[in-house]
Amino acid sequence: MKTWFALMISCLLYCISFVLLVGHQTGPSPSLDLCLFQAGLIYAAPPSVAAAGLAFVVELYLRLTTTLTQRRLDNRIITGILFMPPVVHQIIFWIAMFTGLPKPDIVHRNQQQMFCDIGDDIPTTVTGITVIVLIAMMILLELYTIYYLWRARSVFRDLRKRCECGPIFPFALFVRVGIFTFAGGLGIILVDILLNKSSAISSGAGTIDLLAVIPLSIALVFGTQEDIVQIYKFWKKKGPLEDTSPADNHIDVDRSLIV
Repeated sequence: MKTWFALMISCLLYCISFVLLVGHQTGPSPSLDLCLFQAGLIYAAPPSVAAAGLAFVVELYLRLTTTLTQRRLDNRIITGILFMPPVVHQIIFWIAMFTGLPKPDIVHRNQQQMFCDIGDDIPTTVTGITVIVLIAMMILLELYTIYYLWRARSVFRDLRKRCECGPIFPFALFVRVGIFTFAGGLGIILVDILLNKSSAISSGAGTIDLLAVIPLSIALVFGTQEDIVQIYKFWKKKGPLEDTSPADNHIDVDRSLIV
């Protein structure tokens, strides 16, 4: 799934955003250009990850429905969905930039001197609202997908009997997506706590460690897929690929759904 890679790239950018100030956490304040650039990336990072997660859920739903209805999924739709994370990222980034440029005195290192922020409510509010809306859309689409699967359960049973290949769709994938959604919800809390300089809790150094929850949870949820784990097992010999589908009762199932 293409949006899976978009999710991984968004998570990577999220991590990079918080390390740009390495070497400038102590001593003289970093330059305005570096500080404002990092602040813009940090405000844009959580919405970008949330948008990538929503894109992943949308593609998952589309591939599921087209598989059951035996229709071909137009790749142009998936390509259009892939633009969602970078567009959201750029909008939030430039809102933060245009907020800090006219007032350079509000751009500075945070209280823990770990990263830069902007002493204005506009980027914090926009970031928080955007993440809440995207996570809410993810939850609604996941609930609708569960409802759709429940209605189509007889179709799954029929396909399973005809192809004799076990479960057609891995329901465990929804557990992974659900855990990611929870991590995104936690990201909303982190945005409110750590990006809002007026919060008294943000002065606690221990809360900074919570920033790692989002990329760590994504790495654990999506990095433990069976195909990825098999690559890590370098000590095992790779055998030839086996064709397990029956020749007489082959069912054209979209295998990109299987994770």
